Amino acid sequence: MTGWAEDWQKINAGPFEIYTSGDTKAAKILLGTLEQMRGQLGDLIGVSDAKPEWPVRIVIAKGQTAVPLTLTTTCYSMLLPEASMTRSQKRAVLEKILEASAGPLDRALEDALLTVLATLDADRTRVTVGAVPEPARQTKDWELLEYLITNDSYRGRVRVFLSNLMKGTDQKTALRNAFEMEEAALRAEAASARASLGAVTYAARTIWPERDYRARDIEQSVGRWQLAIAQLGEPRLRETARRVCSTAAAGEPEAQACVAVAYELDGKADLSAMEAEKALTLPRMLYLAAIGQPDRLKHQQHLFTVLQLRPVFPAAALAFASKENDPAKAGKALKDASVAAQRDARYLATMAQWAQKAGLYVEEAKAWALAERAALAAKQKEMLREARLGAQDRRYEAEAQARREAEEARLRDIERVRQESMRRVREAEAKARGKLEPLEEGTRVEKWWDGDQPAAFVAGELVRVDCLGGGKARFALREDTAKLALYDVMDPTKLVVSGAGAENFVFSCGVQKSPRKVKLGIKDKRVLTMELMPQ
Repeated sequence: MTGWAEDWQKINAGPFEIYTSGDTKAAKILLGTLEQMRGQLGDLIGVSDAKPEWPVRIVIAKGQTAVPLTLTTTCYSMLLPEASMTRSQKRAVLEKILEASAGPLDRALEDALLTVLATLDADRTRVTVGAVPEPARQTKDWELLEYLITNDSYRGRVRVFLSNLMKGTDQKTALRNAFEMEEAALRAEAASARASLGAVTYAARTIWPERDYRARDIEQSVGRWQLAIAQLGEPRLRETARRVCSTAAAGEPEAQACVAVAYELDGKADLSAMEAEKALTLPRMLYLAAIGQPDRLKHQQHLFTVLQLRPVFPAAALAFASKENDPAKAGKALKDASVAAQRDARYLATMAQWAQKAGLYVEEAKAWALAERAALAAKQKEMLREARLGAQDRRYEAEAQARREAEEARLRDIERVRQESMRRVREAEAKARGKLEPLEEGTRVEKWWDGDQPAAFVAGELVRVDCLGGGKARFALREDTAKLALYDVMDPTKLVVSGAGAENFVFSCGVQKSPRKVKLGIKDKRVLTMELMPQ
């Protein structure tokens, strides 16, 4: 059969690999077209390095039946009889890139975007885009995007429009933000130009396939096994391909990959019977071995290795989280892989649930918001919105609780410092008392202060207190001569009161109902001290 005994070469660039047994120059041109197609999609969605979750491997073998793009053990594989692709084949590749690189888009608009870009052809540094598709795909959304992408005045702003949509902005607002026009006016403009819509050519990336890409000779057996892997995606060819895989030598990883694909497409996940230990170094094959492993420990060990080799692997992250007891570890695995699951509402909802279990309420709210944005059905969107609002309530309560705990910790710390200070004071007092000699019996203890000292003392009855402005007071004292003498108290709160009953003594403004005998310490007519005399 054609393809089995040919010389094989491999050419690769970015996420694309081409295995060919035919015209190498044509294969390089096809690879350049794929790279330009990837670049144009990235420019339009605002992603600098848009790429699929797994590499895309194109096998070109003359005389073979074309096989659609199929996910195999290590890549997306497609079989072509010659180095050219139909629009539907280009569209299949674009879909895989969009799935892993972009946020959610309205299905009708996404279909229109893929329809426009699937017409792309490249000639070195220039691309031609916008050939009119079959009537069934000429929708109103196609009309709008075809007009915007093929119009030099609007093409550069399509990125703003699509980026706004993928962040959750409604279509009318996104169009107004990008083009400063209302949606109705812009669609009317596109409709008026419909008759003139068609392919346009413009400058793109600087890619010279013949110069930039190098073809490397590979073993005939490797090319044969890659052809068999590509054929496994077509049921009518699967038996032939399986026979080729069964002849593979046990020690060759490419051969083991061929066997692994045969098992996978038969729905057998347990790879232990394949004797493919070397092949198990490949992330997806190790993932398949893990999900067929009944032992939880081995299951988690395999998946942990997979996620170390390839963190952005949503299916492996989900499988790991399903049997992980530590919510933080499961949540991290899900978050790391979420880059390639921006359009999967169920995946993002699972990530939110694990974040809730781990008490990461900010992360939970973000994940629910992403899930809500990714959901397309109105009922599902409403359910996810309610979950997001619940997460926000938990977040606010957690933040309030954290503030309360922080304040309690602060008060406890203040009290600890106060108690420690009091303890030291008491220790110092006890130490000082221990060094003091006892007073002689009958010794009078005078109160001591280091403020202003009285220059003289006068005795008499305190008969009246005049309360003045500014917090001052004036004492009227009847001395022994029966005359009243007036003395100022500048700050009654600082007046030093002593004598019998000093602890409970208070005076009120005005004439004193029960004049009290006192001894005033004065200086410059100012009262500094007051000693209460026995009645």
